[in-house]
Amino acid sequence: MVAITAPSSIEHIPLVRCPKANAGPPAVIPSIDLSAPGAAAAVAEACRSLGFFKATNHGVPAGLADALEAGAMAFFALPHQEKLDMSGPARPLGYGSKSIGSNGDVGWLEYLLLSVSSSSVPSSALPPSLRVALEEYTRAVREVGGRVMELMAEGLGVAAEEREVLRRMVVGREGSEEMVRVNHYPPCLLPAGRDCGVTGFGEHTDPQIISVLRSNCTAGLQILLRDARWVPVPPDPDSFFVNVGDSLQVLTNGRFRSVKHRVVAPEGRESRLSVIYFGGPAPSQRIAPLPQVMREGERSLYREFTWGEYKKAAYKTRLGDNRLGPYELKHDAAK
Repeated sequence: MVAITAPSSIEHIPLVRCPKANAGPPAVIPSIDLSAPGAAAAVAEACRSLGFFKATNHGVPAGLADALEAGAMAFFALPHQEKLDMSGPARPLGYGSKSIGSNGDVGWLEYLLLSVSSSSVPSSALPPSLRVALEEYTRAVREVGGRVMELMAEGLGVAAEEREVLRRMVVGREGSEEMVRVNHYPPCLLPAGRDCGVTGFGEHTDPQIISVLRSNCTAGLQILLRDARWVPVPPDPDSFFVNVGDSLQVLTNGRFRSVKHRVVAPEGRESRLSVIYFGGPAPSQRIAPLPQVMREGERSLYREFTWGEYKKAAYKTRLGDNRLGPYELKHDAAK
């Protein structure tokens, strides 16, 4: 584990209060062996109940994550201007610190946001060891995402010959918008006795179809349960955590629900480093409930849109906004 002090580029971030997680029994995060019999049913149940689960026995060698963590920590330890020169400012792709998006959200973090399938970001300017580690890691994790999407379809009861319906929207499709985000949260040393923490990354849902996250041993991730309790997610560097995204909520007509989550800045002496793979479709992809999951006579809960339309609208919102709200259809229960 590498511990570093906060770099000068984020030392003066305004401290945004973040309430502590709710008291009460800890949440039981579903842990699913992706290779076990019954994995599809377990994945579907987790996506219905929480929109979130831990994936084990995923097949990604530990060395890939270790190499990426080492390269990323070395990159974030560089002077601010060097990081900007290598990746360019986040607009939205590139290196960013403090600001999250362009609508006023801030957090105690710095990050790299890169496109997986295009050359929109001059990632070739990154240190060679980091670039190679990113490419190898992302190649492996996108396969995990593809496998999980197949299990999701199977768990929804999609016929065997159509179980790649979700995977085909993302993995290997020309023009699909896959991204990888590397978040670095330096230690945030606070006076003792505070009744709140500091926001590392504010509460939000992910707009894409699926997100696959891996972090180091430092805690900070929290999810919002259906009973409105925020609960911490214990870190597990040997596993991945899978989020249902807004687009998947629509594609399943609300059977799976996107999970609201946030990160509280670390208060100890260790940095938190997380890497997230986002599986998004092509901008022209139609986002509407899949015919394969709809029952006879079932009505859509959402009006149809394309991923490009939804992404454009999402960029105009704050992190905590209900992005799906404008797309929800209200049906008269009496009819």
